[in-house]
Amino acid sequence: MSQERVAQLLGSTPRQVRKWVRTYRTQGLDGLATLHYQRDPGQLRRSQIERLKAEIQTGRFHNARQIADWIEQIFHVHYSESGIKTLLRRIGASYHKVSGFFGRADRKKQKAFVRKYRRHRRQAGPTARRSFVDACHPVGGLVLLDSCWLLVGQRFYVGVGDGRKRLNILGAYCPDDHDYLDLRLTRGGINGEQFVNLLRLLRAAHPQTEKFILYLDNAAYFKKAVVTEWLKRHPEFRLVFLPAYSPNLNLIERLWKLVRKEALSCWHKTFEEMQAAVSRVLDHLDEYRKELDTLMREEFQILREEDLPIPSAVAV
Repeated sequence: MSQERVAQLLGSTPRQVRKWVRTYRTQGLDGLATLHYQRDPGQLRRSQIERLKAEIQTGRFHNARQIADWIEQIFHVHYSESGIKTLLRRIGASYHKVSGFFGRADRKKQKAFVRKYRRHRRQAGPTARRSFVDACHPVGGLVLLDSCWLLVGQRFYVGVGDGRKRLNILGAYCPDDHDYLDLRLTRGGINGEQFVNLLRLLRAAHPQTEKFILYLDNAAYFKKAVVTEWLKRHPEFRLVFLPAYSPNLNLIERLWKLVRKEALSCWHKTFEEMQAAVSRVLDHLDEYRKELDTLMREEFQILREEDLPIPSAVAV
């Protein structure tokens, strides 16, 4: 049999089979039958485990090998590659992505915005609507590369395109009833005139509404002269700007996350295919009601003092 066929029958890999063959040729059957596994020498004491967990919390380790080296340097205890991973799982550590934050964000202003938002929610009557407004710009032919489980030795290819054409979306999302509407542009970008057009769509879609409260970031087109002039003629609209560097306070950012997951995590050969995939999500949000009920909860995460990176982690 071929080495590939033997590996398949044994549930192993061709590389491992080649190692076994090499061992047999150089050391004979006795060498092949010898178990070379060495148990991890010793166990860490409880106090050492607690110190290790505190060190892990700093975010300084980027792989298991670094942790094993640190343990050997500090506690003089050696762990193998598999042994350190077993230890980490046992003490409740896992390997996952870190969470980013804007270092220039003002947490006091963020907390003040949340208090204001909750006051609006309490005071909003049946003739008032609250919506979050933001823009999204999916790029044609550009897939969001991610990790996935594959068979050993398998490669999985996805196209990445040239990213020369993009779809500009300016949307408004209301957390009260999951109502969403937008403008989608394939030519030209988002500007003050397009924002005014979105305001007109909101007013036409909800003619009984007497007060619109819109929460938005500090994009320049929201403050253009054409917008200011239009708002003077339509006092029922009130713009509430988020603190700078605060995407965590804009609920519609979570909707864009859903779009990226459901429509943009696979390769589309043409811009039109990508545009259709986005529309299948945004035009049928009722099919994602379960996800929206969880994703769009009016809860805002603000970085706490104790969550800020400590100097040692930043240095690493």
